[in-house]
Amino acid sequence: MQKEATRPVTLQQIAHQAGVSVSTVSRALARHPAISEETRELVLKLAKESNYDIKRRQGADQAQITVVMAVPAISTQMAEPFQLRLLGGIGSAMRERHFDFSISHRVPRSAEGLAELMAAHPTGGFIFLGQSQYHEALNKFSRQGRALAVWGAQLEDQAYCSVGTDNVFGGQRATNHLLRLGRRRIAFLGACDVVEIEQRLAGYKAALSNHGVELDTSLIQHSKLVYDSGFEAVNDLIDRGVKFDGIVSASDMLAIGAMRALATHGIKVPDDVSVVGYDDIDVASFSSSGAYNHSSGCPQGWSSARDKGHAPDFRS
Repeated sequence: MQKEATRPVTLQQIAHQAGVSVSTVSRALARHPAISEETRELVLKLAKESNYDIKRRQGADQAQITVVMAVPAISTQMAEPFQLRLLGGIGSAMRERHFDFSISHRVPRSAEGLAELMAAHPTGGFIFLGQSQYHEALNKFSRQGRALAVWGAQLEDQAYCSVGTDNVFGGQRATNHLLRLGRRRIAFLGACDVVEIEQRLAGYKAALSNHGVELDTSLIQHSKLVYDSGFEAVNDLIDRGVKFDGIVSASDMLAIGAMRALATHGIKVPDDVSVVGYDDIDVASFSSSGAYNHSSGCPQGWSSARDKGHAPDFRS
């Protein structure tokens, strides 16, 4: 009689024997620092006794990197150049380190939705392109030992790794540039309920204050970070009779749309109105010679952060 093949031991079986969750077993096998030494030794002992292939599991975990677009619809779209540039930078960094990654098209609309998404990938790592309204939830998952990183802002009491620019400084620098040109009626275009844009707006306000220029809220346009919104925002300013001689745009696509609107009204850039973009995407260099761009350095950000150990170890 042929002997029945022995089925390989699963993480679920080890978790049941150890009295812990599957994700705890996975992190213990990867020697994650969030797992106590006692639990780690127990899991390793059970794995060894059951001939569990730890090296094979670590190789499988290494491929389970999930890139999650967690940017709200009000701010941008996945097809926008800056988002594609971010994905390109992430892809290059992953390839250099022999990781595979997938892109999730599930955009969680709430903390509960985010929890469901994380639960669907119990041993995977996550990269969120923007923390939007999920700051507290991301803190919670990070403290639980989940491997995650965020392209976004640095916030107070932040427990997770974020890679990004100094948004306050960027907004201030962009506004200072226009102020040095003698502009005093400077409009701000951006999605002001997004954390990163709130910080750029704070920099804009600080620059005005430092130069003794009174803030005029009629110059602040709440806009999505896309071309059409820039076009519409400038048309709205003109239709309302709001006078302006400079524009700080929270994204390059907004700036390009704004310049297109100015052109349709016969307003010259930079002679009549000076425009500053933000992101320094490639297409911005072809749009107009009159605009100034603040670079966010996104592709280099992921690689440099990972090299310096600022990003989480996704093998855990």
